[in-house]
Amino acid sequence: MNVQQTVEQLQKTPALYRIQVIELLLQSLKEEIAENESSLANWRPFQVRTFDLGSNVLPDRDEIYSDRGA
Repeated sequence: MNVQQTVEQLQKTPALYRIQVIELLLQSLKEEIAENESSLANWRPFQVRTFDLGSNVLPDRDEIYSDRGA
């Protein structure tokens, strides 16, 4: 069943059942958000250290990707 068919099926469904579907979707989204937030709890910011190569370096894209082949 594709999305359009699902929407059409839901439009024909009584409001009480559509509300239950919405509540189930909302619960699923809340759980997914909670999982993502818990994985971010271990995230730590990082420090970027700058350095000077002594001159302005202009990278050559063709040279950088030449080892990948055509």
